[in-house]
Amino acid sequence: MDQTTQFIGLDIGKAQIEVFIPGTGDTLTIANTRTGLARQLRNVPHAHVIMEATGGYERLAHETLTRAAFPTSVVNPVEVRQFIRAMGKRAKTDAIDAAMLAEFGRVRQPAPTPVPPAEESRLSELLLYRRQLIDERTRLTNQMPHFRDALVRRSAASRLKAITADLEKIEASMMATVNASGRLKGLFALICSVPGVGPISAITLLANLPERGCLTRRQIAALVGVAPFNRDSGGIKGHRAIAGGRPQVRMVLYMAALVAMTHNKILRTFKDTLVAKGKPKKVAIIACVRKLVTILNAIVRDGKPWPAEQTA
Repeated sequence: MDQTTQFIGLDIGKAQIEVFIPGTGDTLTIANTRTGLARQLRNVPHAHVIMEATGGYERLAHETLTRAAFPTSVVNPVEVRQFIRAMGKRAKTDAIDAAMLAEFGRVRQPAPTPVPPAEESRLSELLLYRRQLIDERTRLTNQMPHFRDALVRRSAASRLKAITADLEKIEASMMATVNASGRLKGLFALICSVPGVGPISAITLLANLPERGCLTRRQIAALVGVAPFNRDSGGIKGHRAIAGGRPQVRMVLYMAALVAMTHNKILRTFKDTLVAKGKPKKVAIIACVRKLVTILNAIVRDGKPWPAEQTA
């Protein structure tokens, strides 16, 4: 990446994409399909494309452009929103967002985001749908006691049964995807060797944390969102707190840490030591999540499972 790089901003929508190319001052509107996007950019020298993660709408453009040899970065929407506010932009349109994404790229110069392998991409989509089914099941379960009409109750019970069946199919499909890949199967076994880490937690790490094993312990903790950040000014030492990160990964690792604090003697001792020193229990739990992230990162990095003698 050098001074000749031209950062192209893409605001991705479900049906269309706003494209901002520096130097033109205008945006192009094109369909969010496989054809057309690379053709629009082929005459732009040294192009580097910037787009936000938009819950899946960006996947097609990301894959298409990367395979067409365009460096493409998928950036965190929260960082982009903060950048736009810092630039003093209050108005919001798709065209403005595309232009600001280009400026974000010029200032921050993010590295290209690799396209995940097909297996990880499939696991990610299955996990997302599983999360949506669980949310629907929870909502329906909470509503059912308040239904009075017999038809509504029967319909709700039927839908709940269908959701349960769908969840079983989704989870079976995730395991089949893992078992069909020798690489994923090996990583899955390594991750699940840690007491407290179950299949869904392991699959979440496979699908949504591709950086596993490649970062330092501080970097991986910050990426997940369990690293405490300082809030100090002058002589005032502020309260440390976690922020940012990947909420889905953090959520499953939080639940895994709760289990591990009972069944994993290393984390159990670690938590008890923090509590004995006067740390609030919530702080101790987050510290255990951070330690669990560090352990999993090291296990994947070294390719060595959790020692059997530390399982009790």
